[in-house]
Amino acid sequence: MSRYAKDRPDDDSPLERMRYYIREIGQGPKASRDLTRKEARDAMEMVLRRDATNAQVGGFLLIERFKGESSEELLGFADAIRAHAHLIAPKVDGLLDIGSPYDGRRRSLVVSPAASIVACAAGVPVVMHGERGMGPKRGVAVGDVLQGLGVDTDAEPEEVRRGIEEEGFGYMRSARFIPDLFALKELREEIALRSNLHTIEKLYNLAGASYSIIGLTHMPYLEKMLSAVKEMGFRRIMVIQGIEGNEDAPTSRPCRVFEWAGGEMQEFRLNPQEYDFTPASQEDMAGGDAADSARICLKVLEGEPGPRRDLVCLNAALRIYLAERASDIREGIAVARAAIDSGAAREKLDALRKRARRPSGHKRAVV
Repeated sequence: MSRYAKDRPDDDSPLERMRYYIREIGQGPKASRDLTRKEARDAMEMVLRRDATNAQVGGFLLIERFKGESSEELLGFADAIRAHAHLIAPKVDGLLDIGSPYDGRRRSLVVSPAASIVACAAGVPVVMHGERGMGPKRGVAVGDVLQGLGVDTDAEPEEVRRGIEEEGFGYMRSARFIPDLFALKELREEIALRSNLHTIEKLYNLAGASYSIIGLTHMPYLEKMLSAVKEMGFRRIMVIQGIEGNEDAPTSRPCRVFEWAGGEMQEFRLNPQEYDFTPASQEDMAGGDAADSARICLKVLEGEPGPRRDLVCLNAALRIYLAERASDIREGIAVARAAIDSGAAREKLDALRKRARRPSGHKRAVV
């Protein structure tokens, strides 16, 4: 009899199955084991359906964090969440998914929205996603900045799909796309630590994108994240150890970048000095609230020169290069600068603002 089956409970109720999974993962470094992909999906299904008790859900998520999720577990968790999600399939060529941490950042400027709009103006269809007020960091998230710029961050899935097809840009709010996951928000706040849900949210590819750019905080997660994200349908993936572990690359220092394409991965150090950028100082990078980041992003899109423009151009270039609209990062920088200088980036923002003001039918109330 296999190790996986010998202790399974005779009672197949959700309560007993979750108790079994918690015992399997929670017996310490020597006695515990990773769940199979099928078991991980089953456990997450019980979490999303609220078949497990709150105590079990909290214990399960925390034990997984301390044990460390395997790539198979991440895939199983993602399978369950995707099964509960409203998936969309925009008819665009080469959609780029931006995997930003949903709990945002506290200490630094958020440039990912501006960089993504510039990339969109340069011909890269982009989808961003997140949720409001997520813990444990409860920082400024990309959706907060987009909202500050006047972009719709509360659209229903079909409207997001149309927006991507018509304007090349969309934002997926978790509450609209995965209500069962959003319903766990209060419980996740009580846990007070990141869990596997924070990792999966960055890579689950609800829009069927071809490309993905993801921020990485902890290096030990790299291999398991890459193993999981490769199964999400992406053709090309870039993982960046950027600002505060986000997907924004700095101009003040080199950072590590991992690029996966065609079944092969390469690692390189992205050195901004190679591109003659003016490094963004600590003052340039100072955080604030979402309105501060939105105001600064708007100035860059309007053509204001300086280190913040360089910061946006570098990150837009990474998106343009990853999505195969430029042969290398240097060409991507030139394309990004042209999108700003020509006014195309500001025009793209204006189009997104106009769309946000357009009536789009009844929306369900979400707190």
